[in-house]
Amino acid sequence: MTTVAIDVQPQFRFTCMAANATHFLLRPENMVNELNRQAALADKRVLIENVNIDPESICATVVNRNGVMFGRPSGFFSQCAGGCRGTHLLQGLPSPADYDHALELSGKHVHGACFHEANEANSTGLLEWLHEQKADTVIIGGLAIEETVANTAKQLSWYSDNLHIIVNLGACHGYAPESTIETIYEMRRMGITVASNAEAIPELMRRFSGINQVKVS
Repeated sequence: MTTVAIDVQPQFRFTCMAANATHFLLRPENMVNELNRQAALADKRVLIENVNIDPESICATVVNRNGVMFGRPSGFFSQCAGGCRGTHLLQGLPSPADYDHALELSGKHVHGACFHEANEANSTGLLEWLHEQKADTVIIGGLAIEETVANTAKQLSWYSDNLHIIVNLGACHGYAPESTIETIYEMRRMGITVASNAEAIPELMRRFSGINQVKVS
């Protein structure tokens, strides 16, 4: 059987207000080491990458000059949207080409990485790929925990009966402590394992393996 680590949208688009007009996260680059640690525990590593460029992003209307924010007419910096590094991976992560598998999402994709739409009509191929790899454990980290991370974990839980799903909090970031705690509670209620960091994951995997052996016997 196979353990798969999934990096969900670990991109610069979330690192500052210029990357996303609605939401941004405080220092998500701090999770890079944890993403790499969880990948070291896995046989395969998957990248979930959001390739959408938001035309309404703050970088289209605001520029920072010596620490002072100046407003500009809408569209003044529209050329920046395609050239800024919002879609690039956080520093310290592998090149997208070095992942074992990569999926691209587009639009304001917050409903999970298993499907292209919220109604779950068109698969992204993630579920099928995990089945082909005979995956029995999936370790998830990335951005943001309240949205794509949690919803991906929930989709995997719903559509894969025998998959052990671990969300690594050390490799995730949320928008606010309150919403993060609520999301953790919801995932645990669904039977999704939540680890505090990568160091705790091997013991969780051993426990799951022991439970499965008891079921088989």
